[in-house]
Amino acid sequence: MSGERISSSQRIQVASVAETEILRYKDDHAMWHKHVHSVDLDPMQILKQIEMDEHPNTVDYSCRRGRKTSAKEMHALKTLACNSHQELGIFSPRQQQSQANLKYHLEAIDRSPMLTGYMAHKSGRVQKSDTKYQFYNKSRAQAYGIMSQIDGDGLSYASLEEIDDMPVERLYSRLFPMLAGTQRLGAPEGTIFKPQIRITGVFKGADTLSGLIDSGGYHVLPTVNVYLALELGILDMGYIDQKRKEMPSAEYIRQYLCKNVQAQNHIWEKYIRLAMSIGIQAQLVRAGPLPGQRYKKRGHLAFGYDHTGHGESLSASKSALVVCEQLGNYVFFPYVKTWPAGTDDNVVRRELVELWRYFQPDSGLGDAYGVGMLTSVNDDLFAKGLTEIDRRTIADGESNASAWPEWAFAPIRFEGMVKHSMASALRAAMHNRYAAIPEFDEDSESDGDKDWQVFVRQLGNIKQVANKTSSYPSYKQVDIKIGDDLFDAACAGVWSLNTRGADHIPTIISGRTQTREQLLGMGRAA
Repeated sequence: MSGERISSSQRIQVASVAETEILRYKDDHAMWHKHVHSVDLDPMQILKQIEMDEHPNTVDYSCRRGRKTSAKEMHALKTLACNSHQELGIFSPRQQQSQANLKYHLEAIDRSPMLTGYMAHKSGRVQKSDTKYQFYNKSRAQAYGIMSQIDGDGLSYASLEEIDDMPVERLYSRLFPMLAGTQRLGAPEGTIFKPQIRITGVFKGADTLSGLIDSGGYHVLPTVNVYLALELGILDMGYIDQKRKEMPSAEYIRQYLCKNVQAQNHIWEKYIRLAMSIGIQAQLVRAGPLPGQRYKKRGHLAFGYDHTGHGESLSASKSALVVCEQLGNYVFFPYVKTWPAGTDDNVVRRELVELWRYFQPDSGLGDAYGVGMLTSVNDDLFAKGLTEIDRRTIADGESNASAWPEWAFAPIRFEGMVKHSMASALRAAMHNRYAAIPEFDEDSESDGDKDWQVFVRQLGNIKQVANKTSSYPSYKQVDIKIGDDLFDAACAGVWSLNTRGADHIPTIISGRTQTREQLLGMGRAA
């Protein structure tokens, strides 16, 4: 009857036939998925679904691309199709990510005539969209973001993805209470509501996932690490070798070997994850230049810039910009950008000027290694009316360390006491839980997300090293392949916020003159 107009009575007949076939193998996971939507589960997926039947609350922290999400969502699909009046809520840090999980359900429905014929209809329209669907038996599913409005929804099945990125307070105050109900309006007597919580995700250095496991209330499903995944043939060896070289060792161990290790370098990964969680909780979004528009500032705004070719690896060093905004007591990072190594200074100069036009920062600090380019940037800013400061009127137009602090976009040397103070200021903001990073997709391959992915990695890629020639420590990269450009730029941006409004005070040297007799005490009266 595909493509033909059918009546409501015919839909009831189709749904009745479909229900008979859907329930035929309801006690056998492998046969059910093969029979209903032509999918062959691998042995680990079958074992996990059997254990899900035995335990209402489960956690699966298998490696990336280890098919943990598909196993969970296929179990949820079978639960809805075989049990009436159930309600599934899929939760992720962002609703778009939850929709990706819901897509497993929608694709199964599209390739299955049984499930297609079992869909609910209202006013002649099938109840299926990108964010939700409903079966004929009144069971339904919907995708949410963790900050979505979920009050009033009575859930019987919660599917949680990437829980280490979710605010813990939101989980316990809004999500988990939604599973406490034992009844649903309109459900016939005898309908069973058995709350289930299914959690998947990898260790990311936060305490949320490990805390749930340590609580003892969640059963840990069999873990598929990278080696078992390779044996099962579900991962590509070349891809894994590439990731092993690209990723920090601690991150690779967590995400692919499934071991909960935390790198405690200069900035702990625990607090980086917390800053990302605060960004999601506050619903902060990334900013970017738009034609004819200006950024709507909510507090003091500062630029931090690191110049190319100055670092441990000249070939890998890039120019980098981090925009910092003061929101109350918090430091928010609305925009980050890198330029490839070897980019012409004139290209960087023009882009910095246009970014200054869009964000209109109150101050800025840049790497003195690129003082020539920053000199041209300051001249362009004054010529285009973007600042009232003409650096040519300062210190007779000379470009030296004593004149730099009075420039609009001031050069600063990333070394010694200054570098220590800058890095300490950034660490204090992160570790005191006063930093916020906007949400982004950590698994995306798009150019818009890559700089943010690198930014988060570089924040945790710096360690302190004792300096034999100075009382201040040096700051070295843990993994030189990851780089430190955005870390240095963030240090400059946060330091610019800390030193805003500080007037440059010239050094005053005072002294006095004494004769030889006065020094020997001979000038005093007897």
